[in-house]
Amino acid sequence: MNILDLQRKAESGSGVAQCVLGIAYLDGVDVAVDYDKAFRLLTAAAAQGRSRAVLALARMHANGLGVPVDLQEAIRLYETVGRVEFLAAIELGRIYSRGVGIPTDPSKASTWYQVAIALGCESQEGGEILEAKQYLERDE
Repeated sequence: MNILDLQRKAESGSGVAQCVLGIAYLDGVDVAVDYDKAFRLLTAAAAQGRSRAVLALARMHANGLGVPVDLQEAIRLYETVGRVEFLAAIELGRIYSRGVGIPTDPSKASTWYQVAIALGCESQEGGEILEAKQYLERDE
């Protein structure tokens, strides 16, 4: 990954570059982890409608990565992109099925797992798709 090129493009306002670079700083890919830079870049990219940036911001809020844990904000962000981002739908299914930090809501869990299945692809069959299918099968 060409970090210098991404930085130049991000500073010029490219939402794609802001998103990619923000995720790189969030996960420490080709750069040191820097949650402040990640949050700033991802917020800018999210303001431009980049769903992956919203997904990453939700993860930051859910896990307290550089920001205080705020499950309600994480849920709000996940729900914003949950119908287009597979991982957001999976995370919502998990949150509502497990009830960590909130009461369980089997109806919402089922809804989000169904969305995840609809968004998922067969290559995810061994992981999250299987998790979603197993949750739905136990409710039948």
